[in-house]
Amino acid sequence: MSTARKVLLTVGGLVVALILAAAAAVYVYGPTATAMYTGTARFFGTDTPKRYTSTVLDLAGQGLYADTPEFAEASTAAREAAENAETLDDIRPALDKAVQAAGGKHSKLFAPATGDDDEVDDEIAETKTAGVAVSGGVAVATVPGVDRHADIQAYADALSSGLIQARDDGACGAIVDLRGNGGGDMGPMLAGLSPLLPDGEVLEFVTASSSMPVNVSGNAVNGGGSALETAGGKWDAPTAVLVDEYTASSGEATMLSFRGLERSRSFGEPTAGYASANMVYDFPDGSSMMLTIAKDRARTGETFAEDPIRPDTEGGEADALAWLAEEHDCR
Repeated sequence: MSTARKVLLTVGGLVVALILAAAAAVYVYGPTATAMYTGTARFFGTDTPKRYTSTVLDLAGQGLYADTPEFAEASTAAREAAENAETLDDIRPALDKAVQAAGGKHSKLFAPATGDDDEVDDEIAETKTAGVAVSGGVAVATVPGVDRHADIQAYADALSSGLIQARDDGACGAIVDLRGNGGGDMGPMLAGLSPLLPDGEVLEFVTASSSMPVNVSGNAVNGGGSALETAGGKWDAPTAVLVDEYTASSGEATMLSFRGLERSRSFGEPTAGYASANMVYDFPDGSSMMLTIAKDRARTGETFAEDPIRPDTEGGEADALAWLAEEHDCR
């Protein structure tokens, strides 16, 4: 055999080996990699119970408590259960325990029948609409939870345009009503309220090794939920924030975005205690995973995760109106 032929055969063999290695890597790591980069796991083949389990556990490794013995034990139990599982439904209960061990009470694996990251109470979502109403000289912004599949730009625009109209009509202060806001996409909430927020970092998400700031610039928001921009500019208005026991997740994060501002004060009841940042991953079978990866830190330096956030003042809308009137001569 000639030297040239030997070289060609060697090169050809190396190419085939590289192709096979790449295919194997895509098969093994592809679902996790695609989920992390796109939000949806792609299996490039059958999502068997074992592959599904490996992908869920790999992703859960980003969780806030993934370095705990509880997650290690739950992961081992899930992998053992996957050995004899015939369907994905067989393995889901064990995986849900592992996901909750990795991320805490704000984390969950949703089955296809109910598979959605929507933290918003359906009844609240149906009865409350984002918008602004003016009573006397006070603009009241109703800020309900919002699902990531909703028209988030319209939601944000309804809030920001209402606030700017109130400003232009001579309103003297604002109330941000987060009562009943069970969470969802924080981006449209902050974009809608951006007229009331100063530019810069409004809060940050903190992991064990890093922090991720949420920033407002003009009427644009990035770093928290969907990056969005509204219009109209700013309104330097004294702002009361209303919360209750049903204010949760991104509703709590929105509350914290006002915490520590000189002309803002919160009123109501302690919140639900889900002040943390989540990632949501979708799977081909229609299931999804919501995983807590970070705690919320306010500009005051306070850090929150699974404990209720106490408002500055207990009370309700009447107390907020009294504060605006007495402290800021706004009525």
